[in-house]
Amino acid sequence: MFGSGAFSGKPPLYTGTDVEPLLAFSRTFFPKTVIEIGIQRGETAKCLLDNSPWIQNYVGIDVAPSHRTALPVQQSEVPKQPGELVKNDPRVRLIVKPNGSRDVTPAELPVADLIYIDGDHSKTGVLQDTELARKAIRKGGIICWHDYGNPAVPSVTKAIDFLNGKGGNTICLIEKGFLCFEFCRNGK
Repeated sequence: MFGSGAFSGKPPLYTGTDVEPLLAFSRTFFPKTVIEIGIQRGETAKCLLDNSPWIQNYVGIDVAPSHRTALPVQQSEVPKQPGELVKNDPRVRLIVKPNGSRDVTPAELPVADLIYIDGDHSKTGVLQDTELARKAIRKGGIICWHDYGNPAVPSVTKAIDFLNGKGGNTICLIEKGFLCFEFCRNGK
């Protein structure tokens, strides 16, 4: 249905093979502006940027190294150097704040074609990141969430189910993975 997600090399540590649908979306819709909430070291960003020369702007958002996560299981994921693998790419702008995306306003973000949410996996965090993403996405753009169905972080599934329950089941799960997506009917 979408372009190929094939790439060479190791899959990103936290995204794993779920990077393939992100690449497929990129190769089908050619996003110029991408936002990643929860960039961590930048492995997913690097994979997308290396395989998507049409991306002109990539905004990576993460927490400061001193941040304490809402979910203890995520504490080991707090990066010592957020975005270190892509910080020298001229297309990349890093936004690192004490509370990450919770401290970001929509006015600080460009209008995006693709937004990837993989930050705070608490239900509150997923809902807040979704609200931020829906204010920054262009009409017809794609929002993706990671870790739906992941038993290590069941709050992501609860948040997506809640959003689907009140929003008409517009968020779809990609089979054989943890990635969900939505084509945004509203937006900038």
